[in-house]
Order: sequence, then C-alpha cells, then structure tokens
Amino acid sequence: MSQTMTLPVSRSTILLGDQSLDVADLEVIDFEKIVGKDPVETAKLLKAAESTGFFFFTFSGSFSENLADYLRTAYQNCHGYFTKDLDEKMKDFREVDRGYKHRPGVESYEIARDEQQSINLPTPFAENASATHHLMDYCDTIVRVCLRSLSDSIGRDGSSSLENSHPPGGPSDSGLKLVSSPTLARTADVPDSTHTDSGSITLLWCEKWASQLRTKESKEWLWVEPKPDCVLVNVADYVQKETGDRLHSPVHRLTQPADGVVDRYFVSYYLRPTH
Repeated sequence: MSQTMTLPVSRSTILLGDQSLDVADLEVIDFEKIVGKDPVETAKLLKAAESTGFFFFTFSGSFSENLADYLRTAYQNCHGYFTKDLDEKMKDFREVDRGYKHRPGVESYEIARDEQQSINLPTPFAENASATHHLMDYCDTIVRVCLRSLSDSIGRDGSSSLENSHPPGGPSDSGLKLVSSPTLARTADVPDSTHTDSGSITLLWCEKWASQLRTKESKEWLWVEPKPDCVLVNVADYVQKETGDRLHSPVHRLTQPADGVVDRYFVSYYLRPTH
C-alpha cells in the first residue's frame, strides 16, 4: 500500500501550431545538488518519485558540456545507423534484449552495460566507440546517483539499500538503447504503446514531442514537454515493488501530437537489477 497521498498533477497548456496540448508540469531537479545531497533538491526528487514518477534532471559545468557532446554524437550515430538497409541491420539482431530489434514504426539498437567493452559495435557506432562508451558511463552515473538519493530518502540504507541489487560490474541487462520512431502520416495510425518500464530507473532524451504520462488519480493523459537541456527520468517497476509502491512507476506511452512524417530519435538508458 502506498505510504503517500496522491496529489493532482499540476499542468499547463501549450500551443503547438493550431493545437492546444495539456502538459504535465514536472519537477526540474538540479543533478549537481543531488550529488551534493542538498536537502531542498533531495526533497523535490523524493516528492516527484512518489507522485508522478517522472521528473527532469538538469546539469551544469563540464558534466553538462561533455554530456551534450556525447549526445550529439549519439543522435548522429542514430541517423547513420537506422537509415541503413534492413538486411544490413538484421545482421545485428540478437534473440536477447540486446542488439538490433525491428517492429512496425520502431527500430532500436541496445548495448548492454556489462558487455560494452567486449562487443563489436556496428558502423557508425564503432567509429565513435569512445563517445558511446563515455555516454554510457555518464548515464550510469546519473541513474546510480538518483537511486542512492531515493534509497537514502526513504531510509533504505546499509543492508536494505536499493543499491545492493545493482552492484557496479554485476551481470545485468542495464544498458544504452538507441531508438528510431518517426512520426506517422496520420496520428490515428499510431499503435498503442501503453506500458510501464520493467527495470529500476530510466533516462530518456528526445528532442521532439513524443511522450505522454497517465496520471494516477484521474487516469488522464498529459504530454511531457521535450526539454533539450534536460533528461527525462522515471521510476520503473522494480523500484516501485521494492519500496512497497511508495515510489511510483508511471504508465506512459509513445505517441505524436500531429499528422506528418518526421524523423525522430531517442537516446535512453535503463538501470536494471543484477541477474
């Protein structure tokens, strides 16, 4: 049973072309202050994880600059990779949740954290392997700082810490997932992708409108505004279960606000518990 009272999600209205979008007002949290254990920012993080389960991290200094460089390379890699012929990409297919996957409207390529130094990356990721590995390292740092802060905030430390299920270097399915999901000519043709994430903490970068969350209290769908200088973060199922539903794994989906075909790439990272 949840230990917190569910509060209505604050929202605002944004005009996008001739459309009016209802947008969730998500917390924007200073990552550097979470690293420094700032009590105000730490409380904001806990509140967001207990309520919507979604929030943004913003970054500063050299961390922000380096991360932006690695992300630019990742988006370029996505374009170079996903525009290759399907037969070429299918050479990277793997039965496990790694490598290349394809289904109507969505393609992905996933690199597992525990094999990032041993796997032979395809072109163009191989030509930019250093930037790809550095991006994974930065992502792993972000999710682990987040998990540690949340664990400490709810009194899960020592032998009960949430970190104990995520030892660095342990075998797991944590990893970087790169996705191509162009918008469709007709919004009505977008397939239903309603889901929650099965891991622990998820990071998502996307420069275009793509995500909606479903509120806990009213089951309404609200848009998540893309913020180029931030990363969207959400709690996932494992953490919700381990905290007795105190932290919330939100229902969300991939969609589009308007008709028209436009390239759209996602850079995501999933922290998952060890096997």
